Amino acid sequence: MGEMPETTIPLSVRIELCRAGLQVIADGLGIRMLHIKGATLDARIRPDAREGSDVDVIVDPRRVVEMHRALLAHGWTVYSTFDEGSPFGHAQTYWHPDWGYIDLHRRFPGIGLADATAFDVLARDSSASTAAGLDLVVPELAAQGALFLLNAARGSQGDRDAALAFRRGLAAEQLRSIDQLVSELHAEVAASVVTGELENWHGHRDYRLWRAVSQGGTRTQEWWGRVRAARSPQEAMQVVLRAPRVNRSRLAHQLGRTPTWRDVAMAAVRRGGRALRDLVPGWGTR
Repeated sequence: MGEMPETTIPLSVRIELCRAGLQVIADGLGIRMLHIKGATLDARIRPDAREGSDVDVIVDPRRVVEMHRALLAHGWTVYSTFDEGSPFGHAQTYWHPDWGYIDLHRRFPGIGLADATAFDVLARDSSASTAAGLDLVVPELAAQGALFLLNAARGSQGDRDAALAFRRGLAAEQLRSIDQLVSELHAEVAASVVTGELENWHGHRDYRLWRAVSQGGTRTQEWWGRVRAARSPQEAMQVVLRAPRVNRSRLAHQLGRTPTWRDVAMAAVRRGGRALRDLVPGWGTR
């Protein structure tokens, strides 16, 4: 993701304390939050799971603004916004000089159910975990399994192979529980990437986006997929209006400084050129 925190705290300790610190902030505001990925992943899903370099949480979408303000008040800064982070607009990344990176999710890629309703479903039968002696809430086993499959759908081929192996190793009852949850979350299209059945969803509005994400494609194809996957005409229009805009956060990270207007203008020209090459084959050779 970038530079490591300006601290001598070992990574494993930093992640543990960061996770606990987020829980303290959420508890203080009465905000529901689910810890996902990393050390919170049930060993029955992936025995070789390792703690990553950041902390991932899903916050009740109705309280995201409050959590955002609290993070800023406690020394975190925004590294990339919801609109800039991924094609799914699912998470906002924050940076802290001592505790490093966190990904604050308002939704999980692949879930088609409305954000608040999806969170309620994932939190419905939650399980317990701990970090630095503090109680944490994590999704229950079937929900963790469903999220594991959806996360692999936009990962590498190795991630998808691991997820498929996990799926094939499930008992019939466990598989049925996960498939039912995937259906309830309206996440069948993303899950089909792992099982190799994406083409069965050719007419679905999410198909083009997941094909671009999982099989590769041009940025123009990805943006068109995002338009098609929009949940409303208003959301589709917002995607169209964002498409030409330069991702200023990403540009700042590439340059190592705040972009000037000239930097943004040059990036916009390059972005337009790439779009033309995508739309008009052979444009770059003319």
